[in-house]
Order: sequence, then C-alpha cells, then structure tokens
Amino acid sequence: MSGLAERLRAQPKAELHLHLVGAMPREFFAEQLEKYTPQEAFSDALPRHFAFWAGHEHLQNFLPEGNGEPDAADLFRFVNFQGFLASYFLSTFFLRDLDDLRRLVAAMRQAFELENIVYAEVTISPTEHLYRKSISVEALAGFMDEVADQPGAKIRWIVDTVRNLGVESGLRTIESLLAMRPKSWVGITIGGAEDQFPPAQFAPIYRRAKDAGLRLSVHAGEAAGPQSVWDAIRVLGAERIGHGVRSIEDPALVEYLAKNRIALEVCPTGNIRTGVYATPEEHPLKQLHDAGVPITLSTDDPTFFGVSLTDEYIFGAKRGLSQADLEAIRQNGFAYSFGD
Repeated sequence: MSGLAERLRAQPKAELHLHLVGAMPREFFAEQLEKYTPQEAFSDALPRHFAFWAGHEHLQNFLPEGNGEPDAADLFRFVNFQGFLASYFLSTFFLRDLDDLRRLVAAMRQAFELENIVYAEVTISPTEHLYRKSISVEALAGFMDEVADQPGAKIRWIVDTVRNLGVESGLRTIESLLAMRPKSWVGITIGGAEDQFPPAQFAPIYRRAKDAGLRLSVHAGEAAGPQSVWDAIRVLGAERIGHGVRSIEDPALVEYLAKNRIALEVCPTGNIRTGVYATPEEHPLKQLHDAGVPITLSTDDPTFFGVSLTDEYIFGAKRGLSQADLEAIRQNGFAYSFGD
C-alpha cells in the first residue's frame, strides 16, 4: 500500500467535509493550553457546559476544577460519539480571538499542502466563535474572506448552524451572516447530535438559505438511520449528505441516491472512531459505491480521528475499491463541490 499511498498523496484532491476546529493540529492545541489558563478559556462558559463535560472523564484535567495537569493528548481519548462531541466543544473555548483562528487556518493549510488538497469546503460554526466578546459577526465575516484565497488551497466555507442550538438560533446565525455576506461562503449544513435533533424541524433555516442562493448539505445518516437521510432530502432539499452511510440500511434510499446523483460526504475513519461501525469490515463504503451512489471522501475532524485524506483513500483500497474506483471518487470531490 505504500506505493499507492504515495501516488494518492501526490494527486490533487478536494475535500468537502472538514470542520475547521476538527482540523486543529495537536501541536496547535498544546500551544493554546500554554496560551490560556482554564480560567481564561472558560470565562464565557455556562453552567450547562460544565455539566456536559462533567460526564467525560478524559476532559476533567482541562477544567478549572481539574485535579491534574492538562495534557493535549487527553482531548483525543474519547471512546464514543458523545465523548467526541464533548472534546470538540471543549476545544473551541481555547480559540479566543481572530488571531487564534488565523493561526488555525495557517496550520490547516500546511496539512493541505502535505496532502495536495487544492480545494476545501471547510465547515465553520459561527456560534462557537461569537461567544467570544472579542469576535463580532462583522469580524468573523471579514476573516472568512481574508483567509479564503490566500496562497495554496482555495477555501470555501460551509456554515454549520449546529442543530443542538435549535431553529431560532440557526435563523439568527444565517441572518446575521447574510447581512455581511462573505463572498467565500457557499453553503450550509447542520452538525451536532443528529439522533437527538432530527432534520425536518430545521426546514425554515434551509428555506432561508436556499432563497439566499446558498447550497445545501445536511449531516444525516450517521448517528441516526435512513429516515434522517430521507428527511434531509425531502424536507430540507439537501443536495449533498454529510456522512449518509446508514443509507445502506434502506435499499430504496440507496437506489434513490444513485438515480438522483445525490453525493455522500463519506468519512470512514470518523465513523469507526465514533462507534457508528465497530470495525472497518462493517463499513458500507464499497457497497454504496458499487450501488452507484456518488461518493466523496473526507476526513471530517482529522486531528480528532487521527487520519489524513490519503488514509481515507487507502481505507477504500483495503475495503476492495479499485484504483479506477478511487480515481472516480477523487474526481467526485471536484464535481460535487459547491464552489466555482
């Protein structure tokens, strides 16, 4: 596989499902731990946030009440999907200002260069950053355009309104950012706890985004089953599905995705790390591809899952995808992008 990995790494690639915070290198997070004390980092956290983190043992040393010295590696020692969400959310409190975000994008771009990623649709969750008094919506919109076309990979933004925060919060996020309308903003999605917050209720957000000319993706078919994907398509009008792997549980849905050329943003390693599938052998990547469903490969949260985009292609090769299959998937990354 080493020769194949070298060839895959050298090929220009697009990545369509990548969370900005999830692309935070471990070394970067370690620097943030040095930069901010827990008291500074969590100065704007709410009691409900601490209640959420309290149930996750691997995070306790990061908190102001922690008994031990925080170690950046502990952040990534989650064992299930809820643990991952807790780690991810906690890490956002160590991004305090626009300089932190600029340095994060610079670190992400270095990873792009190593992987020859020339185009990326990066998901940003504005509410995670607008908690900070030092970051206004005007400043965040300016930041998005500022870093989008810097030398290297072209970046376009997918805004995640975060389903856990509800419909009204999502509408406020969309409206406030539309007032600024960053040129590099191309689409929306809803991430978060899919099993607790099904897609259909978010129809008002998706109607507003579509009216504004934004493209539509939905996290679905990961923590919940095929009905979540059906609702994403039929109720929200999704053009792409973030994850969507559990579509395999409904043959009619698989046929629909293939016939209507609705692409899945598949992130295999993340599906294993968060417990959607127990082993790589159970993952339906090849079955979905063989059924004619358009597949794109992405890393989702590469630092949290310990994976590169080349690794995801190798995952496909190990599951029986041919080099022709992998090339078709690579081309899909460009063909199903929302950018120009």
